[in-house]
Amino acid sequence: MDKKKTTVSQLLGSVGNQAAAAAELEKFRRNITILFTDIKGSTSYFERYGDAAGLLMVSTCNNAIGDIVREHGGKVIKEIGDAVMASYDDCTLSVKSAIKMQQAIYEDSLTKPEQDRVAIRIGLNYGPGIVREHDVFGDVVNVASRVESVGSPEQIVISDTLYEQVASSGQFKLHALGRFALKGKGENRELYEVQWTDRLQPRRAAAHTVVMSSSKAMAVPRFKLLRVLKDGSVGDQYKLKNDQLEVGRLRGDVQFPEDDKMAPLHARFSVEKDQLFIEDISGVSSVFIGLIATYTMRDGDIIRMGEQMFRFREKVEAVANAAARGTTIIDLSATMDEPVAELIFVGADFLDTPARLPLNEEEISFGRSRGTFVFPEDPFMSRAHCKIYHRGEDFFVEDLGSRNGTFIKVRGKAPVPTGATVLVGSQVFKLDVQ
Repeated sequence: MDKKKTTVSQLLGSVGNQAAAAAELEKFRRNITILFTDIKGSTSYFERYGDAAGLLMVSTCNNAIGDIVREHGGKVIKEIGDAVMASYDDCTLSVKSAIKMQQAIYEDSLTKPEQDRVAIRIGLNYGPGIVREHDVFGDVVNVASRVESVGSPEQIVISDTLYEQVASSGQFKLHALGRFALKGKGENRELYEVQWTDRLQPRRAAAHTVVMSSSKAMAVPRFKLLRVLKDGSVGDQYKLKNDQLEVGRLRGDVQFPEDDKMAPLHARFSVEKDQLFIEDISGVSSVFIGLIATYTMRDGDIIRMGEQMFRFREKVEAVANAAARGTTIIDLSATMDEPVAELIFVGADFLDTPARLPLNEEEISFGRSRGTFVFPEDPFMSRAHCKIYHRGEDFFVEDLGSRNGTFIKVRGKAPVPTGATVLVGSQVFKLDVQ
C-alpha cells in the first residue's frame, strides 16, 4: 500500500491532537491547479428524455472531459453529479485543457438538435493545496469552486493567481472580468476570462458576488430599471438620477400607492464604481434578487422558490474544518446528531413537506414534481426548480431554468447582476445596462 496515502488517511481520521495532525498535513502541501466543470442544460435533458438517457448524457460528457484532462497531464479527482474536479501540475496545460474541453463539447453539440445541446462552464484556480494520490483539498479547491460558480455556460474563468502564471506566455487571449468578493476572502479578487473562440465576445461574469467592473473589461455602464408586468411584458422604465433611485409606496423617486406589500419608503438603488447595488431601507420589509447564476450561500440567507421560503442554516465551523481535512459532507453528516446544514421553513404552505429540510448530500434538488423535495401543490414552482450543492466548504444554490425564478433575500447592500430581476413589495424590476 502507498505509504503516503496511508499516512494522509490516518491523519484525516485523527480525532486526537488536531494541531499535531494539521502540522503533519502541511508536509503534503504544494502548489497545484484545480479545475471544475459544470454541465448546463442537463436538467432539461433529464426532463425531456428521462433519468436513464440523462445519466448516459452526463456520463458521455464527463468521460470526454476526463479524457482531455489526462491528455494534458491532469488527474480527474472526482465527479460530483454533472460536475468534474481535476488537478494539474502544469498551469499552461490546465488552461489548454479547458479550451479543448469547450471546443469538444461545442463541436459535439453541432451534431445534435438544438434542444438536445448542452454546454459547460469551467473555473480554474492555482495555489497551495494538500495533495494526496487520489485527492486534493484545502483553500485551492474552495476558491476554484467559487471561481467556477462565477462563470456562464461556454465560459472559462480563471483566478488572478493562475493568470499570473500563464499571462506572460502569450499563448492565450485573456480578458479581465472585474473584481469579485469571494466568500471568506478578506480581499476582492480579480478574475479573468479565457477566450477560446472568436464566436463569443468576452462577457462580464454573471454571479451575484461581483463587486465592481474593471476598466479593462468594459466601458462605464448606464443603468436603467425595467418594470416587469404580471404577463411578463415590460412596463415603465426608470433611469437613475445622480446614480440613485428610491422606491416606496408613499415616498421615493418611484411610488406605488396601491402596493400594500410595499413600505412607505422601501428600497434604494445606487451605483458605486460602475456596479449597481440595492438595499432594503424599510426596516421591516424585504427585497429579493433573482438568481441568474450560481450563488454562494451564507448562514442565515433566506431563499424563495415558488411560494416557499426557507432560511439556510449551516454549522460553518464544522463544514470549514471538514473541508480542510478532506472530509465529505456525507461522512460529516454521519458523525453528527443534527444536520450539518438545512433549510428551515419560514413562509408559505409546506404541506406534507417537513419544516426542516436537511442538506446532508452533495446535491439536493427542489421542484413541483422532480427533486429530492417536491411541492406538488405550489403552482408557482416549476417541475424542476432549483438545486443546492456542496463543494469544498461552500453550499451553492442554482436555479434550474424555472418559470418564476429562485430568489435570495438582500442582506445589507447587495450587487445586482445585469439582467437580474428584483422583487420590491409586489413589484418586479429587471436591470438593463446600456
